[in-house]
Amino acid sequence: MLETNIAKKCTATLIGVGLLVCVSVLASWWASSPEVAPTPAGRTAAIAPKIEPKPNASTQKVGPRIPKAASVPAANASDRDQLERKSFQLEMENARLRGRLDDMLNWILDNVRGTFPLPEGQMANLRLIPVDDNMAVSDDLAQVLRLNDKEIERLDTAFIGTRSVLQDLETENISVDKPAENQVVLNIPPYAEEGQLVREELYGELQKTLGAARFDRFLEVAETGLDEKFEYFGEADRTLQFEAVQDEKSGESQLFVRDERVLPSKDDPLRQNITASERIVTNLPAEYYPYWNWLPEYVTRFSPGK
Repeated sequence: MLETNIAKKCTATLIGVGLLVCVSVLASWWASSPEVAPTPAGRTAAIAPKIEPKPNASTQKVGPRIPKAASVPAANASDRDQLERKSFQLEMENARLRGRLDDMLNWILDNVRGTFPLPEGQMANLRLIPVDDNMAVSDDLAQVLRLNDKEIERLDTAFIGTRSVLQDLETENISVDKPAENQVVLNIPPYAEEGQLVREELYGELQKTLGAARFDRFLEVAETGLDEKFEYFGEADRTLQFEAVQDEKSGESQLFVRDERVLPSKDDPLRQNITASERIVTNLPAEYYPYWNWLPEYVTRFSPGK
């Protein structure tokens, strides 16, 4: 059903462009054809051959009278020049329209054939992570927004630069606590006002690159994922807990990691949403490398290079 609707829309578009090209070609042919001035009705009799009565034998033969050919009035030189200019303009317009038609056909082949777009009503339920682990544009986002190479490059620069600024804001007020042996707790307090300014700067660059329509689509499908990847732009109070432990059975050294965020509710200002994750690993996850300078040796020794 979706493919049928798309095919109908594409066919109607092609027919419309084809009709426009045909009308332009006909107009160009009509303008370039020479105009022949009509012969005045009053001179019809003058140019018709005069019928002489049949002469008698006794009368002298007289040769037939040859009528003078009526001269067609020549077109004014300035009018002819104007028609030639108009014909040239129409030919140039036809060439431009043919180029647009070729571009439209190529776009349809590249973007419509073999694709299965979601219904507009279902786009609100689509959720994408806009960046990958390196803070570059994700493949899903590039496909949904149909980004070209230049746009991807601009967004990569914007995303990586934004994450760098947010990390600088995080580390300005970070605090370190060691409540027990082999245990360290990092607290990153909120910086909502500064984070909001960073968000506005990023959104301005996104809108400039994507345009209004695709920027609105970006907010619809990727804003939630953007907040998660960019630490909610400083709205969350984050606590990181690391503890070196040993496996009871094997005696292998392991690292316990707890990551907690306290975020104000958007629906109720008196409510807070708390999300936390806990895991035991043998390698320090790469997402915590930015906090390396605040981590003691019994935590950093779990990095893969050691």
